[in-house]
Order: sequence, then C-alpha cells, then structure tokens
Amino acid sequence: MAPGTIDVEFPTPDGAGVVRGIVHAPALGEPRGAIIVTHGRSNDMKNPFVRRVAEAVSGADLLALRMNFRYVDARHSASRDRSAEEEDVHGAVRFARTAVPAAPIFVAGKSMGARVCARASSDPDVAGIISLGYPLHPMFRPEVKNPPEWPKIVKPALFVQGDHDPFCDLARMREELPRLTQPHELVVITNAGHSFEPKGGKRDTFLEVREAVLRWIARQLGDG
Repeated sequence: MAPGTIDVEFPTPDGAGVVRGIVHAPALGEPRGAIIVTHGRSNDMKNPFVRRVAEAVSGADLLALRMNFRYVDARHSASRDRSAEEEDVHGAVRFARTAVPAAPIFVAGKSMGARVCARASSDPDVAGIISLGYPLHPMFRPEVKNPPEWPKIVKPALFVQGDHDPFCDLARMREELPRLTQPHELVVITNAGHSFEPKGGKRDTFLEVREAVLRWIARQLGDG
C-alpha cells in the first residue's frame, strides 16, 4: 500500500455483500469531510485516474475512500439498473460517516460511477455529487433523451466533462441541466475525451480536473 492508505472492507446496508476499498487519510489533522470515489464500468479502484482523484482530495484535508463495486471482485457485470452498485455506495457512505461523524460527505464517480452517484444522492448523509465524465447518452447518440438517473439527482452537483466526449454532447448537457432542482455547475475540459484523454496535443488534463474538483469542494465547505 502507498503511504497514508489503508485497505478496508465494509458491508452493504442490505447485508447482501462486502465491499472493498482503500482509504486515503487527509494530509493534515482531522478531516474536514469525506469523499467516496467510484470507478467506471470497465475498470476498478486501482485505475490511475480514480487514484489521483482520491490523492488530490486527501491532500485538501478530506478523507478519501476509493472503492470497488462488488461486481468487479465477483468477476461479474454491473447490475442492469445500477441498484446493486447504488447499495455499494450507501455502504461506503455509512463507513465514511463513522470516520467523520459530523462533516460533509461527497460522492464522486467516473463515467458509470457518476450515474451510480446520481442514484445515491438521496442518501441523507450525502452532501453533494461530483460527476467526472457523465455518460448522458449512448455513444454518439445525443438524440437519446431522458437520462434515467437525472431525476434522482437531489443534491448540489459538479459536472466535469471533456468537450470531445462521445457519451456527452455538451449542447444536450446544457439542455438537461436546468431540469435539476439543486445548485449545479458544469466545467468543460477543452480538447479532452470521455476519460479526459487529451486531444490535439499531449498534456496532463488531470490538473484541470483537479482544480475544478477542489474549487467546488472548497465552496461547499464554505471556503469561497
């Protein structure tokens, strides 16, 4: 394990299984909050992007928990309606609440993980959601409307999107955002794809993602 990280396990609230995760302790003192970081459909909590998100927020004095959805360890596929993965996130939120009894807890997801976090936003202990590459519609099919998890977003939300994301036409995203009932923000990473891979030149787009995430969290914590 990397310095400052701990392997953990915790049950799902419905008792259906156990979820594995890695906790990143905050850089200094008591955590000001916690964040659950979830992965996309075809990767896991060891994905470099997921790891870097957890490291970034722990460096900002939050406890970070990156986790595997159970289907990864079971070598299965994600549930069709994402309900099993939502239960995994609820378990992670309960785990985080024991570590931060009174501080805000945020949930963040990459791609499919963002859809799961949207479903889980109704959890009373969730203060807000961070979507990193929301798959708003099937690949290259922006005409498909009514994203199924959209009505379930009931907490403040940050959306970070690449402008070359085939799963999220930005015009369509801007049409959908006014439907949300809670404060929301869209940050567009230019010349970047669905996983924020750079287009048209080599650069580390994660630095721009990191800035957007930390700035939004700081505002939620009352820092600006």
